[in-house]
Amino acid sequence: MTKIDDILSVAISLDIDPDANSAVRGRHDALSSPVESGKINVDACKMGLQKILALLNIYDIDATLFYEARTARMLVEDGIDLPRLSERHEIACHSLKHEDFLGKVSGMPMKKEAIEEAITKAKDILENIFERDIKGFRAPYTRINQAVVKTIEQAGFHYDSSETVAVDAEWTGNPFSLEMFNSRLLELALPSLPDTRGRRMSSYLWAIFEGRRVSGDYIDAVLRAKNIAKGGLFIFSLHPWHVYVDCRGNPFTAEQLQKNLENLETIFSQLKQMRDIQILRQDEYIENWLVSQVV
Repeated sequence: MTKIDDILSVAISLDIDPDANSAVRGRHDALSSPVESGKINVDACKMGLQKILALLNIYDIDATLFYEARTARMLVEDGIDLPRLSERHEIACHSLKHEDFLGKVSGMPMKKEAIEEAITKAKDILENIFERDIKGFRAPYTRINQAVVKTIEQAGFHYDSSETVAVDAEWTGNPFSLEMFNSRLLELALPSLPDTRGRRMSSYLWAIFEGRRVSGDYIDAVLRAKNIAKGGLFIFSLHPWHVYVDCRGNPFTAEQLQKNLENLETIFSQLKQMRDIQILRQDEYIENWLVSQVV
């Protein structure tokens, strides 16, 4: 068995939320674009989720699925068998209604009691749908504060995955405790790094779907991370709806849709062929890492 310290671990994570959603001035929950319509749509999310999970099955990849509870419930009501569809993957939480907890856009930072109610209710809904213990949390817009972190910790989550950490010579990719929020909760941070041309890029794949990057940019990122942080975790993330519609909710052409799927398949295929990396769920990584700290 390969020791965790000898390789770079890679996780694929999905943020499963409403189509082209956006925070809105004057309200805590997100709406689908155009927000003026006051609507929530999950049609593109449904198609994208099914397509991505089918590709993951083809390449025998287990992923971490951060479900927004409202979206999960809407998909179930639409006849999608989410427990069966998600069976091999980790189920994690992405809030109740994609709340703007810190009020960066809404202009209304949520009070501690409202944060607790939203996160606790989201966890309860997901555990009821999937009949599983929910261990991981990722905040909408990847924004957290002490109230959010303390709520996650008290609700029994094992880790958060909202922070972003720059990949540099000192990057380890290891979990770290959220001491800046006076918490011992472990963080599995998302990586950010310069590309081969020196331009900053995140590990979110949205730029592929908007035609701003190609699959090779992300493969290069993993290769560079592998040379820096053996034993660490490199997390990719994407929104299922973004395969089918852009960030304004406009449907992609058939040609762009095909490119999106080809880029995803290329990333999955090349990751599977890489030496000295392992692809695993985020909960599996953190369990392996904790064991390695004891030995």
